[in-house]
Amino acid sequence: MNIKLRTNATRFRLVAMGIVVALFVLFSAGCAYYSLTPTRFFAQLTRVITMQVLAALYASDMRDVENIVRQYKIGANTDNYLTDSAQTWRRLEATVPRFQLIDITPARIPRRENNFVYEKADATYLTRFCETYQLDKVIQGAESQYEAMLKLGAWIGTRWDHGSDSLVGSRYACDPTELVAAGEHGAKYWCEIAARIAVQAASSLGWPARVITGSRDGYTWEHAVAELWSDDFGKWFVMDTDFNVVYESNGVPLSAFELSNEGPALQSAGKLDIRAIAPSKPSLPLIDMIPYYRYIHVDLRNDWCSRPLRHGSPAGGDLATWWTARPDMPPLLTAKPRVDDANSFDWMLNSVAISAVDARILGDGHLSLEVALSAYSPVFDRFEISLNNAHWELIQGNTVSWVLKAGEYSISARMITTAGDAGRVTRVTFRIRE
Repeated sequence: MNIKLRTNATRFRLVAMGIVVALFVLFSAGCAYYSLTPTRFFAQLTRVITMQVLAALYASDMRDVENIVRQYKIGANTDNYLTDSAQTWRRLEATVPRFQLIDITPARIPRRENNFVYEKADATYLTRFCETYQLDKVIQGAESQYEAMLKLGAWIGTRWDHGSDSLVGSRYACDPTELVAAGEHGAKYWCEIAARIAVQAASSLGWPARVITGSRDGYTWEHAVAELWSDDFGKWFVMDTDFNVVYESNGVPLSAFELSNEGPALQSAGKLDIRAIAPSKPSLPLIDMIPYYRYIHVDLRNDWCSRPLRHGSPAGGDLATWWTARPDMPPLLTAKPRVDDANSFDWMLNSVAISAVDARILGDGHLSLEVALSAYSPVFDRFEISLNNAHWELIQGNTVSWVLKAGEYSISARMITTAGDAGRVTRVTFRIRE
């Protein structure tokens, strides 16, 4: 009996030692694969596992996000028309005699399910911020939306010097009014605060904005900037209110995604223009920041101050953060989803889908045509439409109808934002044959 017990104990020790060795090998392999020290690897692995566990516990938070995001889909039958508006016209061409589709500008909408939550311009703390500092007057006189945004950035970038003084309010900079006041009296803040306040100022004026964080190694968050959605250019662009610059190429402002993927090549070719929007801060001379865009991530919300979440909620934190990086970035151990598609990471806003709803040949040979308009926007105010480049007409509702004789036609549509800016124009051109 004693011999048998000793044999079982020996086997147990051997199995335990095998498990320990296997874990050690896996741990060492993980450190090597991710180029992390054992301490850093353990910390990152623990974070990834913890995020998944907490996400399961707080899964119900995503239902709230889905309900909020659903409000950004504007118009009739948005789930179908936003993604398949072009198909409605091709079906019309295939089924209606004498109708010929010539050209269509597809709606510029997010290609990937996007759960970004935007702060509302009428949030109490934003209204106070906007009114206290009369931000509408800060941008007054600008000749375009883009120039107005740069004027706003210049104002923010000259409220304080760069530094690391303690904040007034929460760590999310939720009292921009007091923070700016303190800055004007000598307080100094770092890049993340500059980025967050720029996003809050833009949001208060009805401009969609987000925070982007850049890094050279993917783990150390080294520089944060604001990105604003430009209706003038139909794209996101970086507005750095810490270094007080924007990046342009051939007169077009660049996004962080573009700086990450194209920045080094543009820089080498002499095609990267760094445009100052305000004087440099005394404590922060301009340096080459392109290496800091090797890795970037975007927090999929800017309503940090009005929608508190539990720590580890999948509606915030790592699981609600997209990242991308240059090809030379080694593998990263992270719970954040990687998104390398430009049309997903730099999703589109304020673009109208024009869809064909119904078309019939009438007894007199005319064509009765009904179209529907839909859009993806957190700042929607109204639709406008134009037939054959006539003046823009306000649309009551989401649909419009015409009775058309034989000839060539062009339907143009756009949306107007709550700030009064016009989104990019989409167009359908077709012919009704005799």
